[in-house]
Amino acid sequence: MNPVVLCWTSRFFAALSMKLLDRESHMRFLRTLGMYGIANLVLFCGLATGQEMLTVPAEVVAFPDMIVHHAKLVTMDDHSFGLNTPVGTIAEAMAVRDGKVMAIGTNVQIQRLAGPRTDQIDAKGRMVMPSFINTHNHAHNAILAKWQQAHPEAEAEGVSIYQIVGQTDEEFTSAIKATVQYHVEDQPPGRIAIIEFNRGPDGSNLPTPPGGRVRAHAVFLSQGKFTKQMLDPLSPDHPILLRAHPSYVANTEFVAALERIYGPVSTEALGMDEIGRVRETAAQYRRNLPSDMYFRTRVPLLADIVAEGLLDYAARGITTYVSHMMGERFIDAFNVLVREKRMPIRFAWTHWAGFATGYADSANFYRRMGDLSGMGSDYFWNIGVGLGSIDSGLPRMCSTMEAPREQKALEFCQNGPGTRQYESTKTAIAYYQRVNVGHAAGDKGIDYFMDAVEEAMQENPAITLEYIRSRRLTSDHCTFYPRISALPRMGKLGMIISCGAGFRDSMQWIGPGKYPPIYVKQIAPVRSAIEAGVMVTSESNGFAGSLGFLTRKTRDGVPVSPEEAVDRNTLLKMMTSWPARFVLKEDVLGSLEPGKFADFLVLNGDYFAGPPEAIAKIYPLMTVVGGKILVLQEEFARELGRNPAGPQIDFSSQGDLPDVPGM
Repeated sequence: MNPVVLCWTSRFFAALSMKLLDRESHMRFLRTLGMYGIANLVLFCGLATGQEMLTVPAEVVAFPDMIVHHAKLVTMDDHSFGLNTPVGTIAEAMAVRDGKVMAIGTNVQIQRLAGPRTDQIDAKGRMVMPSFINTHNHAHNAILAKWQQAHPEAEAEGVSIYQIVGQTDEEFTSAIKATVQYHVEDQPPGRIAIIEFNRGPDGSNLPTPPGGRVRAHAVFLSQGKFTKQMLDPLSPDHPILLRAHPSYVANTEFVAALERIYGPVSTEALGMDEIGRVRETAAQYRRNLPSDMYFRTRVPLLADIVAEGLLDYAARGITTYVSHMMGERFIDAFNVLVREKRMPIRFAWTHWAGFATGYADSANFYRRMGDLSGMGSDYFWNIGVGLGSIDSGLPRMCSTMEAPREQKALEFCQNGPGTRQYESTKTAIAYYQRVNVGHAAGDKGIDYFMDAVEEAMQENPAITLEYIRSRRLTSDHCTFYPRISALPRMGKLGMIISCGAGFRDSMQWIGPGKYPPIYVKQIAPVRSAIEAGVMVTSESNGFAGSLGFLTRKTRDGVPVSPEEAVDRNTLLKMMTSWPARFVLKEDVLGSLEPGKFADFLVLNGDYFAGPPEAIAKIYPLMTVVGGKILVLQEEFARELGRNPAGPQIDFSSQGDLPDVPGM
């Protein structure tokens, strides 16, 4: 190596250490290099530069690619766990190089590092923080559903989807019969029909009308008011699925169609009873069938659709998300994006295929597969086996809660002892899998999950408690769990739970004829969980979606166990550094520290200022992933004298991100 190049490079790093580190840290740095080595290098540099004066190539000097300065830079570099723990260093500026944080410090310290091509962003005093990691969001499914709405030809290849609306049993019965008759007369035999109840054109749930019954459509099917025996004569040659999530009814021909498309299907593995109720999670077929049939020969198109749609999530500050993978061609599409280096944000996915509803040999599948968790790229990696769901949601959950007989009759324990899901969970754990529960609503389903884990520990002595804790088993939603008495057990197993802050859906099931008010305390008891040593992450979208964790109110202002409210520091950790542990990437995600990925947001306001309700008005002005600006909102772009980039969101009128059909 040219001696002058060596000297200037060494001088740069020596100067960097002096600028960024305090005296004690600087001395540690010198001791690490070796004092004598530095002295010799300085002497050598003096001789070398005296003998030969050369211009050092710019690429040799490690100038930052980007500097963000004059910011309130909340690094989240405090890694302690508990309530109201510090968020860590609050700095003024940050340097980024090669997609990672290079240095954190004062404006003067960091701006000194700028080179001739360093992109400098003046945050003008705004708050800068790590971007959000959402631990339960089926973004790709929602993106595709929105695209399909605008492209009906995608459903024309084999599936017809119909929407019916009603509130009474008579309305539902009449609408089903009329829709089935139309389908049979209009479509050739073998053409699949999915008939959805009370869903909007985009697949989202329609609100319950004033005075209407909550999820009246789901109750209608759960109570067996329209059966396979009623469907079969109406459509002997046309596959029909009635979908009133989480309740489903299928005719005989629908099961035959699944076998033609996906191979052998077991009615027992479907959880299909004698009247055609599909008691396991059939949401997958609303998601899978249209996409699997249309995109079988169009994988590059699916990749383009997903890549474009994920930018909307980046615009809202979500740069890493977690989901199971439902839809046969999605893995192919994501791999296209990975190979072509076009993944806009990061995706930590769970392997669900062996738990697909109707697939009978789940246990053997995961006995043979081996542990994939952690494998993948910086943008697309596996975080374990995903059960998909253990009870699908209200009213069909699995709980210990007392309620009138009619209400309890709507419950169903999908993962109880002896079931396909229980035995497969036990096998997956015993064969070294990390298991992520996914959708869970009731406390009893979580009890059964922990039972399966502990049985696996008995079957394989290598599966010790220490090993289980290291795997960070997870479950999502917190609809009516965790039960307070179950928290010590969850803490002992080292579980992490992903909770939503909506609360409204849970509260609809509290009251006369439903669950008694005493069970309000079981709706996402986040504070109690953290106190018991159970780490909690947020699966709500942005600050507006997560506000309920601070206020413990529904969007309608109804209080929900106010004693379970958390502080702002804790909520920020639930959205950043703790989810990084959930996705097994705490070494590179969740905080802004040298060597970690430069995934961060510039906000329009200060999260720590004003009353709690004020955070609902805070949103990202700029989203950076891997050191690249993905989204720059126009209002900030004007200040910087630049062009806007990425989706331009009107946050003053935005609602939630799109709902996912089947959820």
